[in-house]
Amino acid sequence: MDATLNQGDTGRPGVAEQMLADAGLEYVDRGTAKVVNEWPDLDLAVRALASAGPSWPALQEAGHERFADAVREAVRPLYADGLGVRIVSEFGWIVGRVAGE
Repeated sequence: MDATLNQGDTGRPGVAEQMLADAGLEYVDRGTAKVVNEWPDLDLAVRALASAGPSWPALQEAGHERFADAVREAVRPLYADGLGVRIVSEFGWIVGRVAGE
C-alpha cells in the first residue's frame, strides 16, 4: 500500500533514478507520454476511475459512496454535454539496465 500512496514521488528529480541504483541498475533514459481517457458520462468515468489500482487506498478509507461522490465532483468540470468526460494525463517513464551491460 505504501508504494501506491507514494507513487507520485517517482516523478521528483532523482527519486526513480535512486530506486534504479538501489536495485543495482543504471539509468538509461527518462521521458513522458500523454494518455487520453474518455467516457460518455460521469457515472462511467467514476466507475472506471474507481477500478484503477491507485484508487484502492481512498476506497478503503472513504468507502465507495464517498469516493464516488468526490470523484464525480472532481471530474464534473471535465464533462461536456454530448461529448462526455475527457481526461488528458501525462505519465513518466524511466529505463534502467543491469550495470555494466
